[in-house]
Amino acid sequence: MVWNEISGHRYGSMFLGPIKSADAPHYYGVIRKPLDLKAIKNRIRDEDITTTVQFYRDVMHVFMNALMYNGEDTEVYQMTMEMLPDAQACIEQLLQTEAAVNQPKDGSGSSTPADTAGAARGEDEPKHEEQEGEDSDASVPTKRKRRVASERASKHLRE
Repeated sequence: MVWNEISGHRYGSMFLGPIKSADAPHYYGVIRKPLDLKAIKNRIRDEDITTTVQFYRDVMHVFMNALMYNGEDTEVYQMTMEMLPDAQACIEQLLQTEAAVNQPKDGSGSSTPADTAGAARGEDEPKHEEQEGEDSDASVPTKRKRRVASERASKHLRE
């Protein structure tokens, strides 16, 4: 579902398949780990990508490759910069939905959609100062909720 939305973006076709050497001289010398949307779809199918966070990482990798190879003055760079926030918003919406679905019904739970989205972008966990004698494993249930949420989302990604 999310993959379809990203690949269906008006510039999505540009990222669907591998880069042809004839179209981008020295691309494979500059970009060490080429990746495209069809490869991501295959990784989802093959269960190499099983969480929304992994999906997010790989989609961002596709865009970073495009930005690294192409100069700021190129059309590809500008198109990537336009598509990037749209893809991020789409994936972050899924992460927020996962977090909301996985909140305990009694309202307790320290995970917020913003925490989950931040973690997907590679940001550190929210900082909590530990009190002396406080159990350092207090975040384990939160991490478990995030993992479960990501696993549920991966089912949606494979559909």
